[in-house]
Order: sequence, then C-alpha cells, then structure tokens
Amino acid sequence: MQKYKIKYKKNRHQREFHEDVVARFLHLSTGFGGGKTYALVMKALQLSLLNAPHPGGLVCPDFQEFKKDVLPEMESILEKNNIPYRYHKTDHFFTFPWSRGRLYIVSADKAIRGPNWAYALINEVTLIPLLKYKEVIGRVRVKMARYPQICSVGTPEGYASEYYDYFIESPPKLMEDKLRIIYGATDDNADNLHEFYLENLESAYDKKMIQTFRDGLWVNMTDNLFYYSHNPRTNQDTSIKREEWSQFHVSMDFNVDPFCATIWGYDGYGIYGCDQIELKGNEGYRTENMIQALFSRGYKPNNTVIYPDPAGRARSTKGLPDVQILRNAGYDVRVKAAAPSFRTRQLNVNNLLDKGLIKYHPINCKGIKKDFEAVEQNILTLEKMKNNPALTHFSDGLDYMCDIIFPFSGNAKATTTTRIR
Repeated sequence: MQKYKIKYKKNRHQREFHEDVVARFLHLSTGFGGGKTYALVMKALQLSLLNAPHPGGLVCPDFQEFKKDVLPEMESILEKNNIPYRYHKTDHFFTFPWSRGRLYIVSADKAIRGPNWAYALINEVTLIPLLKYKEVIGRVRVKMARYPQICSVGTPEGYASEYYDYFIESPPKLMEDKLRIIYGATDDNADNLHEFYLENLESAYDKKMIQTFRDGLWVNMTDNLFYYSHNPRTNQDTSIKREEWSQFHVSMDFNVDPFCATIWGYDGYGIYGCDQIELKGNEGYRTENMIQALFSRGYKPNNTVIYPDPAGRARSTKGLPDVQILRNAGYDVRVKAAAPSFRTRQLNVNNLLDKGLIKYHPINCKGIKKDFEAVEQNILTLEKMKNNPALTHFSDGLDYMCDIIFPFSGNAKATTTTRIR
C-alpha cells in the first residue's frame, strides 16, 4: 500500500486531541477560532486509517454548516497533501486511498441511516440535540473496530446546556472512566489567526461570554435573565434629555397591543434612551396611530429614523404592510429581511450593555427598564420567555435596532486571509 504523509502543525489542545486514541468518548472544548474543526477533520482522517477497512461517520448540525465549515477544511487538507479522494455529493460520503470504508457525512437534523460505523465524529456538538448524540453512540457498533472512538468538538453554551450535565455534572454510567474532555483557548491558536482576530473577539463580547467564546470554559451565562449584563449604575442615566438631540432613532415592535417604541439619541458611539411611546387597546391596533403619536411629540420624518420589527415588511395591522405605511408617511425606515436569532440578539445587546454603550432614562423609558430587569430566558432553547404579555415588546424593538446600528461581529470568520487551523 502506498504511504501518505499529512503535515499537521498542532497547537497544544490539537495535539492532545489527536494523540488520544484510547478514550472511548473524546471531546474538545475550545473558544471561537481555536482550530476545533481543523482538529476534527484531522481526527477523522486518522480514525479512517486506524479503523480500515471499516466505515465511520461525521455528524454536523446541518449540511449548510458542513459545506461552510467542514468541507473546505477537508478538501484543503487533502489537496495540500496531494491525497486522492472522492466526495459523493449525492450520497454524502468520502472515500480515501487507505480504506474501502467510507466516511459518511450526516446532518443532525435528519435521521441517521446506513451501515454501522467503526467510529464517529461530531462537529459543533453543543448545537445539536443531546438525543442525536445518543443516537450516534448507537451507530458505533462494528465488532471488529480497533479504535471505536466517538470524538466531538464544540464551544460550550453555559451551565444550562444539556451537554454540561451530560459531560460534566452527571455523565452516564456508560461513560465511566471512558470520557475525556480537553480544553483549549482561542489564544492557543493565535499563530493561525489574523492579527486582529483576538482584539475583535474581545470587543464583540462581554466579560462573561469571553470565558466561553475565547477560553472555551463552561460558565453560568445567564442566571436566567436574558439581559444579564444590565447594570443600573452603568446603563441608567437620569441626566439624559431629549432636548439634547436633533436627530432621533426609534426602536419599534409591531405588536398589536401594546404597540411600543423607544426613542434614542445616537452620538456615533453609544445610544441614549430619552422617551417612549406605548399604545394600548384600540389605539395600538393601527400603524397610523403610532405615526400620529410620533408626530405629536415632535418625532417627524425630517429628524427621525425608525428601526422596526422585520416582520412588518410583510405583516400589516390594517391594509398595507406596516413598514410601507411608515415609509409612505415620509420616514427613513431601516429594517433587515429577517430578525437575528435570539442568541445573536442576546450576545449583541449584552455586550453593548456591558461596555456602557446603551444608556437610558429610567423614568422616561420605563418599558425598556422593565424588560432589562425582568425578561427571562428559556434555559433549554436560550430564547426569550414570552409567557408574560407585558414584557419583551420594548426590548424586541431595541434588539432589531442594535442589529443594524451595531452589527454583531461575533459570527464573523476568524480571518479572511489566513485559514484557521
């Protein structure tokens, strides 16, 4: 058999992950840009060789994530090392020259079918349901497999994650003396990152999130509050006056009752809440009523920009879509095609709160104050709890506005010039 050599300059945690072929359950927990996907691909090639001629499986949250994250790494490694391979785009499997056994690619949002596996790998494991991880365990059952490892990588999602309980707090009996967790920080992979990546990461997240997304550690991320970084001493300011501003920015949520808007000043650095409008009952049913309320308080098209709920692009309280009604009234309306995920909204706004970039008058902006202090999150889905009809409307509008004024940078690629290893 022809011999193939794959070059692999490992950082500390990649070395530990690659060299351990004994632990039945092996997990690598790293921050963003820590090189975990690169390490998983290298591990996949290793286990494919060690378990030849038997097949294995590589599981991703979905095929979109596979095409964006795993596939480019796999193709880059194989092509740079002149290793012939085949990827079947229809049936989703790789074949390598050292084994007849295929490496099957599986999306976690679909049922796992096909032959039994000798080994398994899971990318971004904390983004897939724990039930799917258990299903993967059940697929690794080739009797002749020499190294039947189940290897996973991911960034921790806090104490509320079901994987924290499964891996850390109460591992099941089948994992006794067979589970190993390796921790790695983004800084460990600095040689393979753009020179500004660590600085950008520091600016994108609050202190608590840095422990997770830079250091790869499990932390108590929420204390059950959605806006956990809110601090009255940092974010409330009774000296804020609307008279100080000649230009206003309005965060708006198209809720039928109440119909809410918070008015902000923006100095190019931070935002400052100075007023609010809350329409209840019959008056809250029509966008025209909100326009009338804005006009009556001096927030007119010549001095006001509105950032509404993206749902208003298609939805209407009566007649035309809400966004179109606002534009017909002459307002500059800035809105995206879709709202960001709750997780993105949470990370973005908490970072701004932590850095003091969001301040508001606690008496004039009672709605946003109440949301900051009381909106909770579902500890399993990490979404806002919507069980209290009096909450979330003002903060939903703020989330949408912040997504435009302060685009969340935490989802950005680690570099555009240097491949992450």
